Amino acid sequence: MFSLGRATSAFGAPRHGAKQVAIFLTFRGRFCSTDSLVECSKVYARRDAYGGVGTFAAQRIQKGEVVERGVARRLPVDGNNSQYVFTWSPDRSIWASGSGCSIFYNASLTSPANTEMYRHFEEDTFEIVALRDIQEDEELTHLYKSLEWRPCFKELKAIRDGMLASGGEASTPALQPLAKEKRPELVDCSKVYAKKDAYGGVGAYARQAIKKGELVERGIVRRLPVDGNESPFVFTWSEDKSVWATGSGLSVYYNASLDGNENTEMIRYFDEDRFEIYAIRDIAKDEELTHLYKSIEWRECFKDLKAIREAAGKSSAGNTNDNGNAKIKNGNGNGNGGGKARDSFLEYWNADHSAPTLENMMLDSNAGQMDRLERPEILSALPSLAGKRVLELGAGIGRFSGILAQKSGEVLAVDFVESSCAENRRLNAHHKNLKVQHDDVTMLELEPKSFELVFSNWLLMYLTDDEVRDFATNVLKWLRPGGHLFFRESCFHASGDAARRFNPTQYRDPNAYSQIFSEAVAEDGSRFQLQATNCVESYAQIKGNVHQMWFRWEKIGPYASQRRTHFLQTGQYTAAHCMRYEKIYGRGYVCVGGDDFSQRLLNYVSPTIFRGARLMEIGSGLGGTASFCARQRPDIYVHGVCFSGDCYSLVTGRNVKSPKELRERLTFDLAPECGVPEHELRYLPNAFDAIIVRDNLMHLDLEDKPVILQKVNRLLRPGGKVIVVDYGLGKPLDEVSSDLKEHIKENGYHLLHPKEEKALLERWFEVEEIDVTNSFIEYLQQGLAVIEAEFGEGCAVRKNAGNNLEPELEAAKTSIIEAMQKAISRLPQNALEDASTSALSTLKMHLDAEVADAEKCEVDYEWARRTWLLEQTAAKSGDLKW
Repeated sequence: MFSLGRATSAFGAPRHGAKQVAIFLTFRGRFCSTDSLVECSKVYARRDAYGGVGTFAAQRIQKGEVVERGVARRLPVDGNNSQYVFTWSPDRSIWASGSGCSIFYNASLTSPANTEMYRHFEEDTFEIVALRDIQEDEELTHLYKSLEWRPCFKELKAIRDGMLASGGEASTPALQPLAKEKRPELVDCSKVYAKKDAYGGVGAYARQAIKKGELVERGIVRRLPVDGNESPFVFTWSEDKSVWATGSGLSVYYNASLDGNENTEMIRYFDEDRFEIYAIRDIAKDEELTHLYKSIEWRECFKDLKAIREAAGKSSAGNTNDNGNAKIKNGNGNGNGGGKARDSFLEYWNADHSAPTLENMMLDSNAGQMDRLERPEILSALPSLAGKRVLELGAGIGRFSGILAQKSGEVLAVDFVESSCAENRRLNAHHKNLKVQHDDVTMLELEPKSFELVFSNWLLMYLTDDEVRDFATNVLKWLRPGGHLFFRESCFHASGDAARRFNPTQYRDPNAYSQIFSEAVAEDGSRFQLQATNCVESYAQIKGNVHQMWFRWEKIGPYASQRRTHFLQTGQYTAAHCMRYEKIYGRGYVCVGGDDFSQRLLNYVSPTIFRGARLMEIGSGLGGTASFCARQRPDIYVHGVCFSGDCYSLVTGRNVKSPKELRERLTFDLAPECGVPEHELRYLPNAFDAIIVRDNLMHLDLEDKPVILQKVNRLLRPGGKVIVVDYGLGKPLDEVSSDLKEHIKENGYHLLHPKEEKALLERWFEVEEIDVTNSFIEYLQQGLAVIEAEFGEGCAVRKNAGNNLEPELEAAKTSIIEAMQKAISRLPQNALEDASTSALSTLKMHLDAEVADAEKCEVDYEWARRTWLLEQTAAKSGDLKW
C-alpha cells in the first residue's frame, strides 16, 4: 500500500521567492599584459617631508582602484621591536616584509589615510587599494592600526596623541610636485616581473631583453633586527656580516644559481641603504633572473642548499627556488615497500616530482588558483577537529598540515619524500603541535587507537590494491572508536596538466574504494561505515572534472546498532546485490515499478510542487525515483537520502557524471542509521514541499518507525504532501504462509497491517490509503520475464560458457604462429611457441571468467526467481499487501 499524507499545521502557507544576495568587494586596476605577482607601476619612492622615504602616486588613482599588489616574505623578526614589517597572522605572531614599494607607505596620524592593504595570509600576497581619489604626486599613506599596541610605534603614537590633543595637525614641510623626468628613481623594477617559478616558489623574470652591463633593477632597503644566518630572505648589509636588510621591488625574489650560469649581480651601497642589480650577460625576455649566492658558503640557513650543490655537482643541479631548494635531476628512491609497483611510485615522486612546490604537489600549472578554491571545500567536509589528534598521510609540503594543526590538538604529518618534509617543517615551523615525519605509509607502525582523524589527500592512488587493503586495516587499528578516515583521490583518469615522464598512478573507479573499505574488518571486529562522499566541486566548476572524489568514513565498533547490523548481515544492499536488482528493475532501482511507478508518485505530489520546490526521497536506494523526478521536472530541486553506504557510493559516483544542470538540482546524502539518530536527517524545519518514503519503513522496528515519521513531519512544510510506500501484512503474522514468514525473518522486515500503519501515520498527517497490490503483482510478473532473459538458461552468458572451444583454441594457436612468421620472419621457433602460448593463456583466462560469470548467473537466477515468485504468490493470496 501507499499512503498520502498532508501536514497538519497552523503555521499557514509557505513563503516563496526568497532571494540569495552575494556581496563582492571589487578592486579596479589596470595592469600590463604580463601577469606579474608584483605590480607597482602606479607608484614611486622619494624622500618625504621628514627626510625619510615615502611612497607617492605616479598618476591619478581613483577610489577603489588597486594602487599596488605584491608578495610577502615571512621573516623571523619580532614586529613589536621593528617598524618595517607587517603583521602577517590574525594572532599577531607572524611578521612579513613586502615587495615593490609596500614597506615605504608612511602612517597617516590625524587626517584620513588614502590607501588600505588587504592581506591574504595563506597565499602570502597583498593588494593596496585607494580609499579615495588620489592626485598625481600625492603621498600614499596607511592607517597604522598596530600603532595602538606595538612598542616600536610608542613615539609615533605619542606624536599622534599630542597632535590630537592640540586640535591640529602637524606642521609638515610642503612637498612640491615633480615633473616625471625629474622624479628620483629610488625604486625602479620596470624591467622585471614576478611569477611562480618551476618549483612552486616565486622568481624574478625579465620583462624585456636586457643587454650585458645594463641596469636590471635599482632600489632601497630596510634594515631589520633579524639573524640572516637563520633566514634566507634577507641580504647581508655590512662588511662584518652583522647587519641584515630586506629590499624593495623584486630584489628578494632573485633565486640562486647553482650551476654557474647566474645572469645578474647586486651592487650594494651600505651607507646609502640602496642597491643596483646589473646584467652580467645578455638576458632574454622572460628568462629567470638569478644571482650567485656568495653567502651560501657560510650562512647556516643555506646549509642544505650547499649540500645539494656539492652532492649534485654543477652538471646535475638546476636553479633553486627562493626557499633554498634545488631540483636534482638524478633522484633515487629509498626502496621502502619493495616490489616493482612500489619502486615505480618511489621513483615517480623522489625523482620526477621531488621539488617541494605547490605545482608539483598538485601536478598542475594552475595550482595556485585550484588550491585557493578546493582547500576550503576539502576542509568543510571534515568532522570537528577541536582538541583531536590527527594523522595526516601523504602530507607533501604541508598544504593542509598547518591548517590541521591550527584547528586540532596535535598533528603527525607523514610523507615519503624528504624534500617535501623539509619544506613542510619550514612553512609550518610556528605550529608547535605539528610533527613532520619522513616515512613510507606502507611501512608505517603507530600505536593502536591513537588518532581521532586520519587524513590524506591524493595518497591511495599511489598504492597497489593490496597496499590499499593493508592501509584500510591499519587505519582501523590506528583510529579510536568513533574516529574518522578522510581521503580524496583522482578517479578514472589524471586531472593535472603537469608533464609526466611515466605515470604509475592507479586511477580507480570510486566503487573500488567503497568496496575495499566496506569490506575491511579489524581483529576486534571494528569496521568502516561510509558517512559522506562527493566530487570536488571546485574541479567540476573550473575544469569540468567530476572525477576528483572524496570519502569520509567512521570507525564503528564490533557491536554496531541493530539497524547497521541488519544491513550488514542480510547483505541486501551490497554493491553486487544492487547491480543484480538493477538488471531486473532498471537502472537506478532496487525496488519494483521502475520509471512507471516513479511517474505515478510524481503525479501524486505534483499539486504541491511549484517552480523552485524541493522534493525529498527518504531511502532513495540507487536514486531511480529521485533522478526520474529531477529529469521530468527541471524546475524543482530533488534530494535523496540513502540508508546503505554501498548504494550511496554508487549513486554519488554516477550523479557527478550527470549534466551540470541536473547535478545542481539533484543531490544525495547518507543516513546509515536509517535517519533515526538525532544527527541524521538534520535539515531545516519546513524545508521540503513533498517527501517520498518508499519501501523503507518495513526495515525499521516498531520503536524506530514513529521516530522517522516525526522527523518527516518536521521537515515537511505546512500543506506539503508525503507519500509512504510500504510492504504490509494482509493477515496476522501467524496466519501467513511459512515461506513468507521465513522471508520476513531472513530480510529482517517489520511489517504492519495497513490499518496499523494508517493509524501510525495519522498521528501527524491526514491520511488517504491506496491499495496498489495489483500493480505490485504486475511489476513482479514483469520482473520474472526479465529474470528469465538476464539469468535463465537461454541468456547469452550461460549459453556461451557451455561451448567446448578446445578445437578453436588449437586452431587459433596455429593461426597465431603463422601470422607472426609472416610479420617477423626471423623469429626462431621457440619465440613463436612462447608468444602463441602466452596469447592462448590470456584467452583462456577470459574463457574461465565467462564460466565463473555463468555460474554466478545461475545462482542469481535461482535466488531471483524464488524471491519474485514467493512475493507474487504471497500478494495474490492476500498474505502480502503493497
